[in-house]
Amino acid sequence: MTVIIIIAALLLMNSCSDRERTNPFDPNNPFTHGAPTNVRVKSHRNTIELRWSKMDVEDLSHYQIYRAKENAELDSFRTISADMNFFFDTPAKYDTRYRYAVQAFTEYDAGTLSDTVSIIPGPVNFVIADFYNFVVRKLTYDAEHIMAVNYFPSPIAVETHPQEGNIYIAEYWNQQITVTDPELNPINTLGLNDRPIDFALDAANQRLYVLGVDQNQLIILTTLGTYIESISLPFKLAVKSHICYDSLSSCAWISVSGRDSLFRVQINDTYQVHVYPGIIDPKKVYPDPIEGGCWAASDSGIVNIGKDESIDTYLKNYIIYDISINPTNGDIYYTGYRRTDQQWETGFLKRDADFEPVPILFDNLPYQYHIQVIPGDGQRGFLTRQFGSCNLLRFDNSGNNIGETGWYSSRLDIALE
Repeated sequence: MTVIIIIAALLLMNSCSDRERTNPFDPNNPFTHGAPTNVRVKSHRNTIELRWSKMDVEDLSHYQIYRAKENAELDSFRTISADMNFFFDTPAKYDTRYRYAVQAFTEYDAGTLSDTVSIIPGPVNFVIADFYNFVVRKLTYDAEHIMAVNYFPSPIAVETHPQEGNIYIAEYWNQQITVTDPELNPINTLGLNDRPIDFALDAANQRLYVLGVDQNQLIILTTLGTYIESISLPFKLAVKSHICYDSLSSCAWISVSGRDSLFRVQINDTYQVHVYPGIIDPKKVYPDPIEGGCWAASDSGIVNIGKDESIDTYLKNYIIYDISINPTNGDIYYTGYRRTDQQWETGFLKRDADFEPVPILFDNLPYQYHIQVIPGDGQRGFLTRQFGSCNLLRFDNSGNNIGETGWYSSRLDIALE
């Protein structure tokens, strides 16, 4: 009888202990450790949004938010009601790292401080179309946090509308352009009857210029999906073909990998096509926002075709894998490989210094195959994709890594919001 009583007492003690540890306020709770969980942060322009999971504690009185800027110590910042689990910190200063932690309180006790989260807010966000992973993601300015995500069968290209805020996604297999709201929720579908491989958005005139690979055509339609015209192109497109719209010259520039030429389609009644040969394996093309014309990444270097049809080539001893242009000051960011010493390099051509190259990253960070500059009067930095890690890496303009996210496939298209 004595043995039975002892066993029952032990079971009761263990049961009480288990119940105690299910209390989320208990520091020994294996899931919460006495702190708010799922603490997460994101930013949009100068507003930082902090959220966490509510704690199921009957006598919870409030949450305390702790904040720090840059390398300062965390300090008590705001008191939040117990029935809330979010906080908006605004106005936040651009290009400044903010760190946050949350602590829960009852009338008689204090919980454990949560894990610390951090973020750097800024004027833009990134929208990434990842073709082989069938996903489109919107990332924060520092590329550390996912703001929105949605899955599409074959998102091959993406553009954002600067006035409307809508996002346009070209779907290769579905032969359409899907229009979403800023949270990536579909709101419209624009049918194409051809597989799109790239497209350009002319926001001023509410037009889309789409490359259709099956029928070898340039499809022109409105941003609402009204069909305007299809132009049969006198050269063969490839899946790795790219297009940009040059508003200063009213033309579309097209590159076709392996064709060793760039093409200009004048947007007028005749849609004249001009060919610019001798450009080895051109990759992506971008309009020049300052003077008109276009820039192209190629195995010939960085090629500029001016509005007057003049042709200049920079970094001729490089294989240039991608470029991106700062629309504010016209600097040309690049990532490439130097043939002379077999070294990788990422940097920019400085426009106000006759396009002198300014290297930023070197061979210690090789295999950067995509680049996206952050616009601005100064240099806010850039985003790249590294082939080896399959990660997106966010750098300031001194080459300091300030954010990273992965995993991304080899065919990406990047737009700014």
